[in-house]
Amino acid sequence: MSSKNIESASTTSESGSIEGPMRKLGASRTANDGGEVGAEAEAPVIGSSKVGSSILIMTPEQILEAYERAIEEAQRRRDSESNEDDDDSELEDDGSSSGGVGGVIGRRRTLNIATFSLLTAFERLCAGLLFVIGKLLRFIRRLDMHGGGTGNNINFVEGLIDFFAGSVGGAAQVYVSQPLDTVKVKLQTFPDVYKGMFDCFVKTYRKDGIFRGLYAGSVPAVFANVAENSVLFAAYGGCQKFVTFLIGKEKAADLTTWENACAGSLAACFSTLTLCPTELIKCKLQALREMQQFVEPGMHNLHTPWTLTQYIWRTEGIRGFYRGLTSTFMREMPGYFFFFGSYEGTRELLRKQNQSKDEIGAVRTMLAGAVGGVCLWTSTFPADVIKSRIQVKNLNASMLSVGADIVRREGFAALYRGLLPSILRTIPATATLFVVYEYTKKALLGTL
Repeated sequence: MSSKNIESASTTSESGSIEGPMRKLGASRTANDGGEVGAEAEAPVIGSSKVGSSILIMTPEQILEAYERAIEEAQRRRDSESNEDDDDSELEDDGSSSGGVGGVIGRRRTLNIATFSLLTAFERLCAGLLFVIGKLLRFIRRLDMHGGGTGNNINFVEGLIDFFAGSVGGAAQVYVSQPLDTVKVKLQTFPDVYKGMFDCFVKTYRKDGIFRGLYAGSVPAVFANVAENSVLFAAYGGCQKFVTFLIGKEKAADLTTWENACAGSLAACFSTLTLCPTELIKCKLQALREMQQFVEPGMHNLHTPWTLTQYIWRTEGIRGFYRGLTSTFMREMPGYFFFFGSYEGTRELLRKQNQSKDEIGAVRTMLAGAVGGVCLWTSTFPADVIKSRIQVKNLNASMLSVGADIVRREGFAALYRGLLPSILRTIPATATLFVVYEYTKKALLGTL
């Protein structure tokens, strides 16, 4: 007999010896379990960790034993999982009737499912908005606005991206910081009514609650912050390019901290014109109770931004909305010089050697934003106190005369009354503003 015949015979005998026991195993298990196990049990993958790579040197009997063990293990695992599900359902049923541990488990599971559904819906909403805005930006980029057939309006599109990102960041900033901002305005305008920050916070909460008290003026605050930050960041991007052109550099990323600070101060000129009317409404709503007691006792039923706006228009006209404009300019322009300068300088310090400022991550971006906010308020807080007094108390005097009167009557420290809640407010607020702005801008640039 040739070697080929011998090999084929041995192969045939070995395969037969393996297949025979396998057929017997399937038949015996089907007969014993009524066909259920054979249909449901998962067959192990030969050569996997369930059996081991030593299958190549096993005898047919050893293969059969390993196969049986793997099927039994899969069956036991499936049975234990089904028992756990039955126990959980029994606990939920018992707990719903008796209010026990099972009820807590059921409620937690329901709460987790609801939270997950809300997060999923929010993610889908963000993805949908990003898709729509991205298509709009790509369409605008392809428009021929200059008559030269270029179809590349990248500068205009980048300005729109800064506008959108600033709007989202400004809205997020309000809901993080509004309660402490209300306390700040009350302490600035009516310093004799409250003993301090904590006393003002507690009394406001007890008298007016959360929404009409601590979150009073949230709607105009949202409009104010969206208007200010959208215009501010759009103007900041444009002013960066303007400063780049003036000093002869190629791109805005090459600007130094000092040059970025100058661009921020210049951008504040544009945002102040949109900020002054909306912030006046916000401050009046925040100190409405005190105004009714000490300033204008006849101001009743003015609890909404719309009714207050109508009242100012009817009694003072358009000039009433721009009361305190000079002090707002004096707060914004030097304030945003320190704001953007310290923000860009902190980002420069926090970046690694082979890393750009845009790649430092969310935590370091939030830290840089917090530093910028603290520098803004500590440098310009007296101007903010004067602005709030002029707007809330309807003063017609100039900024210098109001400031001198405050120092003469209450002392120099009165110009810094409300600084503590302002600092505590600005740390999370500006951190939220910049991280939302930077990542929204990055997401929108990614759609181009």
